[in-house]
Amino acid sequence: MKILLTRPIDDSILTSKTLSKIGLETLILPFLEIERFDYQDFLVPKLDYIMFTSRNAANFFRFEKKFKNKLVFSVGNETKMILQKKGFENIINADENLEKLLVLLKKHLKRGDVIIHPTYKNSNLEIKNFFLSLGCKYLAIKCYSSKMICRNNDKLILFMKNTKKSMIAFYSPLTARSFVNQIQKLDLIKFCKDKLFVVISDKVKEEISKLGELSIFVARKPNQKEMIELMQEKFLLGKKIG
Repeated sequence: MKILLTRPIDDSILTSKTLSKIGLETLILPFLEIERFDYQDFLVPKLDYIMFTSRNAANFFRFEKKFKNKLVFSVGNETKMILQKKGFENIINADENLEKLLVLLKKHLKRGDVIIHPTYKNSNLEIKNFFLSLGCKYLAIKCYSSKMICRNNDKLILFMKNTKKSMIAFYSPLTARSFVNQIQKLDLIKFCKDKLFVVISDKVKEEISKLGELSIFVARKPNQKEMIELMQEKFLLGKKIG
């Protein structure tokens, strides 16, 4: 069984190396391209908290000494590890999802607090309204961009049509959306029926489900460790059935 990795190229290479160590064969075909966005320095009269909701934001946000002692909130152990390596010392992490993180944040916030959120877009209305409802100020900092891509349609067509026993892994809703768009565009929906889809969260599952009734398996927790374990589990099951 071959596993199609759809993450951005650098992330896919790292995942491929991990999977190869446990004997799982992979094929890399990114459906998302991540690029650094050179944002301007932001000016706020005070800064109370920094919130990171992705490992990409942690990678691309410029660390400065003035942030060293700020309380930082993060989603996911991978994000937390990157922040620790960059020098952040006071980190509260929610390994599940954004909703869990906001619950943690709410326990610390008081009216007038200022929160910055390094992310891939200039604004997030849902999150902004959450902080406004608590009397806090929220500022999104676009520090990277996410672009839906498929650089090699021929490679995708060959995989979907000819690789009967195969698995496809998704780590984000946007990556899944990019894949769905391309599958629909190339009229490959019928070839999804014999594939196993391994996804990191229910939100990703919702995106893939737009292709119809498929075999979709969700990781127990939204992190790399659980994804690897799920892929290994389904890979071994496929070998037994085959």
